[in-house]
Amino acid sequence: MLETSADLKEKRILLVEDELFLGMDIKETLERSGAIVFGPILDRLSASRIAEFHDLDGAILDLNVGGGDVSPVAVYLQQQSIACLFYTGDASRASAIGLDKIGPVYEKSMRPERLVQCLVEQMRKVETQDKKPTN
Repeated sequence: MLETSADLKEKRILLVEDELFLGMDIKETLERSGAIVFGPILDRLSASRIAEFHDLDGAILDLNVGGGDVSPVAVYLQQQSIACLFYTGDASRASAIGLDKIGPVYEKSMRPERLVQCLVEQMRKVETQDKKPTN
């Protein structure tokens, strides 16, 4: 089990990935860490609906899925202070359109265990930013 299991226990994670076998590997890794996983979601419309109607704690998003890119979902998650990261085969495009300002961008060659650790790190970062006092 991952060291991150305590950090993900009972956390609700949106997983948007249209490569089914890869998505299932990531889902399994998240679930072994105690997360409640919505996904793998294969298209942008379904991802948008889940993001809107479920209380999420984090998200792993593939940039290009059925129905187009997930930028609108990512922007919505950011507005709700929900940590997300991007796991894509097109990292340069994700950075070019500014998604790296919403969350870190990783190439699909990363192992699911490391990806889950990166999600935990991003969730901690967003949580810390939310707790900072505003002047």
